[in-house]
Amino acid sequence: MSITKIRASIVGITGYTGVELLRILLAHPNVRIAQLTARVEQETPIGEIFPHLAHLPHIVTPCPTDILIADSDVVFICLPHKAAQNIVAELHGKVKVIDLSADYRLDDIEQYEKYYGPHRHPHLLREVVYGVPEISGHTAIAGASTVSNPGCFALLMQLMLLPFRGHIAQADLFAITGSSGAGKTASDTTHHPVRSHNLKSYSINTHRHIAEIARGAGITEAQLNFVPSSGPFVRGIFAQGFVTLNSRSTAPASLLPRKENPGPYTKAPFIRLQETVEAAHVVGSNYCDLSYQLGKNGQILVQGALDNVVKGAGGNAIQNMNIMFGLSETTGLDTLAPVYP
Repeated sequence: MSITKIRASIVGITGYTGVELLRILLAHPNVRIAQLTARVEQETPIGEIFPHLAHLPHIVTPCPTDILIADSDVVFICLPHKAAQNIVAELHGKVKVIDLSADYRLDDIEQYEKYYGPHRHPHLLREVVYGVPEISGHTAIAGASTVSNPGCFALLMQLMLLPFRGHIAQADLFAITGSSGAGKTASDTTHHPVRSHNLKSYSINTHRHIAEIARGAGITEAQLNFVPSSGPFVRGIFAQGFVTLNSRSTAPASLLPRKENPGPYTKAPFIRLQETVEAAHVVGSNYCDLSYQLGKNGQILVQGALDNVVKGAGGNAIQNMNIMFGLSETTGLDTLAPVYP
């Protein structure tokens, strides 16, 4: 399916994910912004909510779903977890939907309830397509009515582990995320005075993205140690880890992706294979940098970095949109060079 201008609407424009998605969509050559909606603001110019967008004419409204369906070709849902469940269900099958919350990322109701609690529309969990182009494949995404965008930690960890799927005995991963990953509303543990001088771990082996990571890597949760941490910076995730291969892996070096032989990333335009990675090298872009080295005793040393609100959220969502509408997946994204320094 291909149209000249995709009418794109954003539900939940006032959060970090929503406003970053808008920034990227405004530069997309095949997109026209249709509706910008929020749950609180009533008929408010976007420039009054975000003064850096004072040049834009768009009005933020509490737009009902029937108008969203009539005015949109695709609706991006940027609501908090749990808040997205009903609106996704109301829109599903009536307009293309890309949900950036966690509400439809897991297709198993028991796994969902373990990490998030009850779900009001469990029958939809297996109808919504999980949207990681490098893993899910273009065919599934292209034919989807509703796509669920992955979690930012989950996306990076899955991309780091993908080359070893079917060969992993144990994966031990450590990742540091910037403060934007905690969302716009400050809390005692996430606001700037606490994070600006600090580095700390949290939700060790209990983080809600663990189920996504294990599923994408083709392992059980028992084969995964995951230590998420919060860092004193705003954007980006930097991760590193150690992968122990199983007995079926007789030549560990042959599994390592290289620039000359990218393996599963041969047709992955936003994956860059590097000697080492730095968060600053991807911030502001849709690129994910990965590094693989052979360690001691046959272990694999893995590193990865991405921008949590671009490739980890809005950028990946636009990749999915491009595929759903028959465009090149790089359209509107390959011009986003990293912001450096």
